[in-house]
Amino acid sequence: MSSAHTNLDRILLPLDGSESAASIVPYVERLALGLGSSIHLLGVLSPIPAGDLPNDLTGTADVGAITQYIEIVKNRFEGSGLPVEVEIREGQASVEILESAAGHGCGLVALSTRGRSATGPNLLGITTDRIIRSSSIPVFVIPPDEDGGSVAPEGGVKTIVVGVDGSETATASLGPARQIARKLGVDVVIVRSTPPPDPLGGAATYFDSVTHHAEQYVTRVSEQFSTDGLSTRTVVGSLTAHEQLLEAADGADEPLLILSTRGWSNRADWQLGSVTDRVVRTAKYPVLIIPPAGRG
Repeated sequence: MSSAHTNLDRILLPLDGSESAASIVPYVERLALGLGSSIHLLGVLSPIPAGDLPNDLTGTADVGAITQYIEIVKNRFEGSGLPVEVEIREGQASVEILESAAGHGCGLVALSTRGRSATGPNLLGITTDRIIRSSSIPVFVIPPDEDGGSVAPEGGVKTIVVGVDGSETATASLGPARQIARKLGVDVVIVRSTPPPDPLGGAATYFDSVTHHAEQYVTRVSEQFSTDGLSTRTVVGSLTAHEQLLEAADGADEPLLILSTRGWSNRADWQLGSVTDRVVRTAKYPVLIIPPAGRG
């Protein structure tokens, strides 16, 4: 099981001047205070696309407007005692965000799922989608609300809900989950789904065996967390994976979902795992997405 850790010292927060993107600011403020992180604020000026094709837009503000906007957010963070750096870049948003994160040693990228580039009620912003699929560091997102905007929860993180499926890739989420839970001193819920197979001969026996192994697996994971003095509970259920995760989050206090980008459901490096993709697009809660080891 993975023991990899995440660099929590510096959080990259790109903003585009939109109300939905700014909704993440209070939540990131509380998260950074809890983790002891500094903030790297980034404003990106993107070229206006020719024609109507989707593009990686973060906004159309000029340098003066975006600088003034970022300065207001900077003052807010500094008023809370957080160390803050400011950077303004020009170019394609996803490229500039990832280059900034690498250049400044950021360990997390915090994004709203909705900025100026989002176009539909169940779509990620184009920039957010590209970053999740290509980032080599964890990406923290606030999912869309029922009206298609992004509204961060008012409270902080009180529960970590981490999804596992028994695969090596999925265990990438365990190290960061333990690390963040220790930092914040919060409870942990470990979730695994074992949906029943089609009703064929011997299926019931097979399902009982799968459920038994799943319960043993999450118990071992729980014991790892318990060695750090963390309060944990496990959930093994017969819903589909994303439904099981969302149900567990619904029953948790102020949850943060932590998932790897790929488990058994997908082995293509350029795609999200189908479970993570569905959770990010439909969850009412913040989600931290852990990339596969070796992605660069």
